[in-house]
This record gives sequence, C-alpha cells and structure tokens, in this order.
Amino acid sequence: MRALPLVLLAGCPISSERAAERWDTWVDTHADCEQTSDCVVIFPGCPLGCATTVAAEHEEASLEEARRIVAAYERVGRTCEYDCIAPPDPTCSDEGRCVFVE
Repeated sequence: MRALPLVLLAGCPISSERAAERWDTWVDTHADCEQTSDCVVIFPGCPLGCATTVAAEHEEASLEEARRIVAAYERVGRTCEYDCIAPPDPTCSDEGRCVFVE
C-alpha cells in the first residue's frame, strides 16, 4: 500500500511575510479600475496593513480573503495590532489601478 502525502494548506499557520505576499498578490489582481468611483478603501487588519484600495466590485471578496489570511496567521496564537491613521482617498491611476491619492 502506498502512502499518500497529506496537504492541509488551509490548516497551516503562515508567517507575516507569507501573509503579506499572499495579500499583495490578491490586491494586485483585484484593483483594476476605469474611474475613481470604481475604487474603495478596505481595512484588512494586521499583519496585512492598515488600509488598501481595491476595485469596488471585489470589496466583499477582498475582505473575505483578508479574513482567511489573517486567520492562517493567527492560527498558532500570534496576534498583532496597528496604530493607524485615516487613509487618503482612493483614486484610479492613469494605469487603471486603484491607488491612494498622494
């Protein structure tokens, strides 16, 4: 009988660096826009940052993904906390990406 590898990625804790990588990849693929009204600010929580901008059509999915990533980070009892200030307004850049107004 052959042993099969068991992969339980959903149950594995992740480092803050891996959490940030996963989040950055998510945001990179969910921040396209045509105009400023296409963009919203969300608050993903620590360790993912105080605030980020995504396309409004992906707001709920982005918040859910943030919850999954934070849960994986916290799985072994880790926590973190930020002292955040109010973020700038979001805008749609000339490249068609949701970004913060500088």
